Amino acid sequence: MLPTVLLLVARLAGEPSPAPEAITFDAALGLADRTPKVVGPAQAAREKAAQDQNISSVPYNPQVSVMPGWRFAPRDQQQTELVVEVVQPWNLSGQSRARRQTVALEESVLAAEARAAALASRLAAARAWIDAWAAAHVLEETRREERIAAELERLVDRATSLGAMTRADLAEARAYHAEARAAVLNAEGELFQSGLGLGREIGSAVPVPVLAEGALPDPPAPVTASRDRFLQQMALLPAVTIKELQARAAAARQVEEKAARGTLAQFGAVLQRDAPQGLVLSGLARLTFPLFERGERERATLRADEVRSEGERADALLSVRFDLAAGFHEVDHTAELLAVFRDDLAPASREAADTRRKIFENGGATLLEVLQSDRAAVVAASRLWRIQAEHAWARTRLWLMLTEVALQTAAREGAP
Repeated sequence: MLPTVLLLVARLAGEPSPAPEAITFDAALGLADRTPKVVGPAQAAREKAAQDQNISSVPYNPQVSVMPGWRFAPRDQQQTELVVEVVQPWNLSGQSRARRQTVALEESVLAAEARAAALASRLAAARAWIDAWAAAHVLEETRREERIAAELERLVDRATSLGAMTRADLAEARAYHAEARAAVLNAEGELFQSGLGLGREIGSAVPVPVLAEGALPDPPAPVTASRDRFLQQMALLPAVTIKELQARAAAARQVEEKAARGTLAQFGAVLQRDAPQGLVLSGLARLTFPLFERGERERATLRADEVRSEGERADALLSVRFDLAAGFHEVDHTAELLAVFRDDLAPASREAADTRRKIFENGGATLLEVLQSDRAAVVAASRLWRIQAEHAWARTRLWLMLTEVALQTAAREGAP
């Protein structure tokens, strides 16, 4: 099947050579981690962490003041004067410590955003690969039905020429064949679009369709009885962690802003050239107290950011918990549907169509009955391929989410 599909998509893409690439599910997930939307956030997190290492522990630079002058009186002592003042400010309100805490939380936010981008990319690639897999199998099913419709038209045409069937029967057979050809064209278009989607999600350099090769993913299905335990761990998903860390970072920046406008001490020395031929070295100490300005304006904005992030975190936690509950249900629901289609509907529909055609060939059934049976069999077979894909997607999505939760749980338990 795959070589035929490869040639078909190459023809649709207008590039007969080389044939489009075909990748397995595992390869698609691996390539998803190398796409720009994943590499960019990860690189940003690394760059910030590296640059933050250069932040000084002293938030203020030394100050040097030079005051040249001229002594006018008394007249017999007129000469140049010079005062040099060197001062080092020191924050006494813990600004350095607050700044380090803020920086660490900002790095954590970027790291969580990188994890969120990686998870979203893997989910998108998994969905795109499964859609491409289903599209390829549906196309193969419709092509098979088109061949059957063509053979049926040939038989009816022959029977009509012998007077065994009417021209109305021949028109119905031709219409059915045309409908089958249209279904093939639609399936070809779906395969082309799903292949482009897969190529986009794995970061393919050339905008041509990429095909799904191999079997559907078969991740282990989580035990439904453990759903409540997983619900309690949903706060570890990046979508929730990002908002939590953003709220904490905003709170830390409030502390930093307040400390930056806290008590400031300045210590230094003053060197003064005094007349006649005098030289004076003095010590200097200044204190700035936060009596009026405490950074209220900046802290108010940061407080609003903190409160907003806390609300967004609560909403994100609700969303992922409902997604998890829906995911468990979807796994069970699609498994039940798959059993019905695989064990009953699809084989029964195909058997009915094959039997009805044999009866028709022996003159015991009408053409309309044959066409209706064939249509029902095609629909059932196509739906079987799609429900197989939906069941695989439901399990894969849940597996990727819970794997991320497990990784974050292990990271927290292993943290000092």
